[in-house]
This record gives sequence, structure tokens and C-alpha cells, in this order.
Amino acid sequence: MTDRHFALASLAWLALAFSLLQAAPVAAAKEPPKGAAGAASKRAAPKGAAHFPVMEKRFEQFVRRYVHAGFAFDPAHATSSGMHAFDAKLPDYAPAAVAQEERRIRVALTELEQIDREQLDEMGRIDFDLYHRTIQGDLFELTEERRWESDPGFYNVGWTLDPLISQEFAPPEARLRSIVGRLNETPRFLAQGREILNKPPRLFTEFAIDEFPGAISYLETTIPRAFAAVKNRGLWSEYEAALKGAKAAMEQHVAWMKETLLPRSDGSFVLGAERYRKKLYYDEMVDTPLDTLLSIGARELDRLENRYRACAAKLVPGGTVADALAKVRGNHPPKDSLVAFASRLLEQQRDFSISSGFLAMPSEERCTVRPTPEFAASRSFASLDSPGPLETKGRKGYYNISLPAADWDSARTEQYLQGFSRGPLSSVSLHEAYPGHYAHYLYGRNATSLARKTAGCGSFAEGWGLYVEEAMLDQGYGSGDPELEFGMLKWALIRACRFQVGIRVHTKGMSLEEATQYFQDHAGMEPVNAQREAYRAAFDPTYLIYTLGALQIRKLRDDLKRAQGASFDLGRFHATILSQGSLPVALLRRMLLPEEGSSL
Repeated sequence: MTDRHFALASLAWLALAFSLLQAAPVAAAKEPPKGAAGAASKRAAPKGAAHFPVMEKRFEQFVRRYVHAGFAFDPAHATSSGMHAFDAKLPDYAPAAVAQEERRIRVALTELEQIDREQLDEMGRIDFDLYHRTIQGDLFELTEERRWESDPGFYNVGWTLDPLISQEFAPPEARLRSIVGRLNETPRFLAQGREILNKPPRLFTEFAIDEFPGAISYLETTIPRAFAAVKNRGLWSEYEAALKGAKAAMEQHVAWMKETLLPRSDGSFVLGAERYRKKLYYDEMVDTPLDTLLSIGARELDRLENRYRACAAKLVPGGTVADALAKVRGNHPPKDSLVAFASRLLEQQRDFSISSGFLAMPSEERCTVRPTPEFAASRSFASLDSPGPLETKGRKGYYNISLPAADWDSARTEQYLQGFSRGPLSSVSLHEAYPGHYAHYLYGRNATSLARKTAGCGSFAEGWGLYVEEAMLDQGYGSGDPELEFGMLKWALIRACRFQVGIRVHTKGMSLEEATQYFQDHAGMEPVNAQREAYRAAFDPTYLIYTLGALQIRKLRDDLKRAQGASFDLGRFHATILSQGSLPVALLRRMLLPEEGSSL
């Protein structure tokens, strides 16, 4: 699960949980109250109000217990977060285990609501509101979303193994032992999936069928290369035996998906307006009505389309957007040099971020560019794989670029590579590395509280990535090069289309075919790439978070600049908000502004 924060319970916590559990009701996650994001800020005590160390300590201990208690339920998330007590385990989604986890979350929510929020200091009250919303979201995820029942891709063990390979938090032999443990658990895990999966959406099953062979190849080729330094023959014998069992189980599972699951995969991925509204609040602390969001998103789409046309006229005087696209599409690195080209680009962007005063870097550490691991390549063009927020030893970050598949013909390969032409690749790299996600990781790992290290929102993280793409050009990066501006606008338009498509597919009846055409019409995407973007709406309903977060951060910057006047410092502002982890912008506004107002 993607947004859970878990931990190992102490005996005292278990005793408290058992006593509270006797009266815990079984019900759906609480509805977000109307105007909840604004109401939370109104509950804030005045700056400088009295606070009580005993209550603050109680809240800190609560967060630690909650974080540590849930890792046992989701061992894969524990590993990716940097907590390694469960590295040899895979999740258990048996009904009894899920019911026990639901009871745990309800108990935790009850205990949190017994803590007197007004006895916390100012930062503690922000953390309290962050965690109250987070726990409600965990309950919603567990009781209403229930992705382990509807997405066969949930059972692709490749996602659970990559952090054990790429992050050097322990000696190679220790990490290989954990991989052996997870491989030994794979037959049980997949058999459980066959019991649980019932009527997933057909698209989900088709994607899983395509992705599982990549995971098998990943196990057979990547692991031996990554752990070549391990000379323990006995351990390698254990690995070979575990791999044999896992591979057989995965091949059996793929056959089952093709023969049994696919014919009955007639479920719907559509959330509907109510669940979508709740998810948006629990995940992002945004309760703006959906129709209002569509109007806000439409204005941003119009702004970007107008700027896109103006930029096209710079590239091809008197020409159209199509003429400009035709001119720049072929200007991309060859397939075989794409990774090396991106590596050089990252250094240039890092240097400019520092020298221009946009954002200083808090460390000399660098991220490494690499091809996206095979098991994940079908779901993204590019991504960042950074260490977890609790990681203390493994500190490597990876900028993943999805290369064209080896079996694609030359025409499909060329069409795909056009997505990495010079302008778009520049923007993607700003987004993923410097001063985007990797810089955010470098700042966020030093967040001041465990709450901020283990809870947050995607709209800040992804909003920051999108925000820097345009803001860096406005700061002077590229010296006004229209090709870079055109590439930035192309990606910004794609994100603005996601804003519309995500809401419309899940609440307004838009089909994936209509969504594909929408990306072609408004972002000028190639058909194969437009289809990938449209299909992503099914898996990632709230992928509006990119544009949503960028709009929020831009408004926060402008509001703070007005409030501070000549004393406003852009680089300091950026460093401040990144240092809070991924706080919802509604909470950042409360921290930074005398009157926080609306985030949009």
C-alpha cells in the first residue's frame, strides 16, 4: 500500500489497543467535514499559546507507536521507508489479517482523539492535524479502496525487492538473505492473491500479465549481478532454491491470470464522486468541490495552451503548434546514449539551481541515472527512486528512465523516444532530480519530527516537481531557449490534462478512449503515449496532484511575497517548505502566513 506508516507495537500499546478495542465500532472511514481543510486551521491555537510537555510527549509516543505498529502489516512499505525489521517478509492480506489491521487503525484513531490538541505547541498542532487526516486516510484505504482485491499488479513481488537491491543500507549478504526470505514467501503470497482477487478491471489484469515476466527476468538477471560480491556458497544455494520456487509460483500465477482471472475481469476501476472526494481530502487535505476544481484546472489549461501557441510561434514564425512539434520531436538522444545524456543534463541543472539562488543543495550527494527496472517500466516514462525517510545508511538515489522495449520495431521506438526530445527531457529531469524530487529528498530527510517524515501528501511532492519546471525557466534557466520552454509547456499541458481526465474519468463518465483523445487534442501527445497517460487514470485516480500542487505552491509563494515585501527571499522560501517533508499546502500556509486563506 502506498501511503501507510507502520511499526512494531510495544506490550503497553497492545494492552491499550485491546482495552479500547472492546468498544471500537465497525464502520467506514469518517466523512471529511464540509470545509474541513479550512476548519482545521481555524482550530489552531494562537501563536505563543501555552503548551504542555507531558501532552507533547504523549503525542510523540503515539506517532512512534502508530508508525512502528503498521510496518508489520506492510513489510514492503517498511523497507522502502528505511525501517528494516521486516525485510524478509511479504504482506498478509488474509481476511483475518485485514480485519485485525482495521481494528488497529480504529483504536489508534480513538487514542489520537483523546489527546488534547490545544496542549501541544504550534508545530505539534500541525503534526496532530496531519496525523489525524493520515489515519482517517489509512482507514479509508483499508475499508473502501481495498486495492489488494482489485489490482493483480498488487502481487508483483518485484516492487518489494528493488529497495533491497538498490539501497545499500546493510552488507550485501544481509540484504540477499532478506531477498531469499521474500522469495520463499512468494508462493504463499501469490496463492493468497488467487484466493482474494475476484473481478478486477480487465485493464488491471492485462497490465499485470504484461509486467510479471519482467519481474521474473529481473530476479534471474539483476540479483546475481547486484550481489556478485557475496561469496557464501550456502547462501547462494538457498537463493537458487528460493528463486526456483518463486519463479514456478509466478509462472503458475501468470497462467492463472490468463486462463482464469482475465475472463472474469469485468470489474470497474471508477471510484465515483463520493469516494473520489473523500480520497482527495484524506490524501491531499483538499476539500474544494469537484466542479470548482474542474473550473480552476480549465483556467490553468487555457493559460498553458495560450503560452504554448505563443512559444510555437517563436520556434516556427508563422507556423502552428503542429509545425513546432514536428521541428522538435526528432531532437532527442539516441536510445543507447539516453542515460549518459541525462546524467550530464542533471549536473547542469543542479549548478544553475545553486548559482541562480533558486535553491541551494544541502548535500554534495548525487543521484544516479539508470534504466527503469523491468518490472516497473510499463507504468512510467521517468521516476526517482530515493531512500526512505527513515533510512540512516543506504543513501543512494536513482533517476530511472524507461527505455524503449527491446522487441519494439523502429517506428514504435522512434515514436516513444520523441517523448524524450530535448525540451521534454530537460523538464522531466528538473522535475525528478534537481531542484525537484531528489533535492526534496535531501531536504525532507531532515524534517523536524517523525510525523513529518512519515506522513505527507503527493500534491506537495509532485506539485513541487511540476512547479520547478516552469519556475526554473522563469528564473533564467535555458536563457530563454524556446525549445526548452516548449518542452516544459508540453509536460505542463500533460499534467493539466491529467487534472481534467482524472476527475472526469472517475466522476463524470469519461471513457479511456475519450481520455486518450483528450491528451492528443490538448497536449499534442503521440497516440501510444496518450494512451499510456489515459490508462494511468485507471490506476492512479488522483493524478491531478501535479497541477493541483503546483497551483498551491505558486499561490503560497505569491501570497508570502506580498506579505513579506522586500524581505522575501525565493531560495529561503523554497528551502523552508522542502524542509517540512511533504506537508499539505493548507498546513504550510498556516505555518508561514498570518492569515492563511485558501490554498487555491
